[in-house]
Amino acid sequence: MTFLIDDRTHWQDTFHLMSTWRLDGFRRVLLLSEYFPRSRISATMATREGATKDWSIARTGISLLLNNKTEEAEALFTGHPYSFHVKTGRCFVLFMNALMTYEHDKLQQAMLLLKDMERECAGDIGWLKSVKSKVFKTEETGKDYVNKLERQIVLADSQVCSAILTLLQQELTGYVRGGWMLRKAWRVYQHAHTQILQLYYRTFGTNPTGLSPCYDTSMSNGSSLQSPQSPGSSEWSIPSCNGYTNNVTPVPSPSGLRSSLSMLFSLTGITSEQQTPFVEPTEVSRLMSAVSFGYGIYQLCVSLLPPSLLKVIHFLGFEGDRQAGLTALMYARLSEDMRAPLATLSLLWYHTIVRPFFALDGSNVKAGVAVAKQLIAECHTEFHDSALFLFFAGRVERLESNVNGALEAYGKAVETSTQREVRLLCLHEVAWCHLIRLSYEEAYRSLLQLQHQSRWSKSFYAYLAMVCCGANGKFDVLLTTYDKIIHWFHEMNGETQLGAFILRRVPKLVDKDTGGNPYTVLYYRLLVYELLYLWNAMPSCSVESLQGILLECKGNRTEEPMVGLTDLVEGAACSYLGDTEAAIKCYRNCLKRRYPSKDEYDQHVSAFALYELGSSLCNNNNSDEGRSFLTKAQSQYRDYDFESRLNVRIHSALKNVQ
Repeated sequence: MTFLIDDRTHWQDTFHLMSTWRLDGFRRVLLLSEYFPRSRISATMATREGATKDWSIARTGISLLLNNKTEEAEALFTGHPYSFHVKTGRCFVLFMNALMTYEHDKLQQAMLLLKDMERECAGDIGWLKSVKSKVFKTEETGKDYVNKLERQIVLADSQVCSAILTLLQQELTGYVRGGWMLRKAWRVYQHAHTQILQLYYRTFGTNPTGLSPCYDTSMSNGSSLQSPQSPGSSEWSIPSCNGYTNNVTPVPSPSGLRSSLSMLFSLTGITSEQQTPFVEPTEVSRLMSAVSFGYGIYQLCVSLLPPSLLKVIHFLGFEGDRQAGLTALMYARLSEDMRAPLATLSLLWYHTIVRPFFALDGSNVKAGVAVAKQLIAECHTEFHDSALFLFFAGRVERLESNVNGALEAYGKAVETSTQREVRLLCLHEVAWCHLIRLSYEEAYRSLLQLQHQSRWSKSFYAYLAMVCCGANGKFDVLLTTYDKIIHWFHEMNGETQLGAFILRRVPKLVDKDTGGNPYTVLYYRLLVYELLYLWNAMPSCSVESLQGILLECKGNRTEEPMVGLTDLVEGAACSYLGDTEAAIKCYRNCLKRRYPSKDEYDQHVSAFALYELGSSLCNNNNSDEGRSFLTKAQSQYRDYDFESRLNVRIHSALKNVQ
């Protein structure tokens, strides 16, 4: 009992109802001893040391890594080669590195470890193993039950992380594989969440606070939490466990051979009904946070898939609930679990990168800034010198058009970071900051450095660098560079969105009709403006820069690399300056110039112009006409630059006007 008295503060956090009683420590211990049998308390005391130690080590390793102490983190991870929790933490770290760098070797390393973790979890908690325990009447302890739940969560986490890395490669076969991984993960999350929610309710007498109702019962769009069934499915499934069922979505029963065997076992007295063993309340809270992290990542990932992809991989069966995912991540970040700092980073990634990149809030790239600032402020004590948190602080400054502040934050991140990946990530952002300021010489130097150091996409950075040379009038450098690296572009993977984009731009860099001569300065600057527009970076430009873009676009339609691009860029600049009427006029002019004779080329110009026109009309109290343009953009064009990204925007815009 000494353990409970010395650690009563720890228990107060979980027994929140008891914390409101004005009891001294000794009387509280007596109440606890009456509520829980002494044998259970003894079992908890015996298992707490080992179970908590491993996930605490993993949490420490992740914190060390985020605080730029790479060597210390690596020593901690390698010092516990047989710890399941530490291995899981290492998986998360490698996944994060792969996301940051997008380099082939990092992607492969992360994928291999994730697959290995998935196999390990499936082998530890598979259905046949559960049958064996029922046949031989193996008694499950609280530690065993926690381990089983933990492995269910990690299994689904591994599947989701693998799916995200697969989907990011943006290949057709990758979309199908990634969709199948997401479907499998959903089945596991659903089952694990149901069990943990039952356990949480029985332990605390209430559902977790801070989670939206749709997290517990159904999707906000009316879709059931039940995972879709596919004919002939033979995928691995988790065994069910009897428990508290108040306000909990039922889990689908096994089918086929498993249901037949279950019936046989029931006839012979071997049933799946077991008394759920006692689990320490702190472990229950941690497990609830752990499953919330994976659930939140899953929902965000699915909600960002384009509608056309959801139709192809129809076995997903529903749309992701973005708000439920964000709520779950906000809940997960407040726990002591190793996933808590990763949940915070995921939220920062969403609010500072995903929202502006996909234009989920239209031209309002500042929509997520307030939340991001709060998240960074709350983590300042633990991660005040973290290069990654400084990186996100720079993103916030950039979104607020404070480019100098962004460059300062990125500079500090590079100085403090011990990881090559983080430094390259910051250098990438530095290059874009210079592009936003239309500082072509500074942007060129940063891009040239990225071209030499990055293994991700040398062709992409080479293209950006040559466009900056042309925009700055350095045609000799442009032509020399073009002749040296033209073979790189032919090695680009045209099946990815970025690869297809670059392959379509390479022929536009020089004039083949005149023997490879360069075009005019304005021609290359329009290619820069196209980049700023497609990456939704124009809203971060200063008023002076936007006015300069307008001045170069007005009245000049002879030097554009694509018919209608000047009108599209001019319309976007007018929109960001607040002149909606002028923007609508520019978008109409763009479509008029392109249709019908020029519409078969560079179709992304028409598709984006239709989207912008439709959105502007909807915001200008002309919803019917605006909806018709949005629908036309969605249905009339195929296989153009960044089609998937635009479809996400169109889908979001149509939902807002319905």
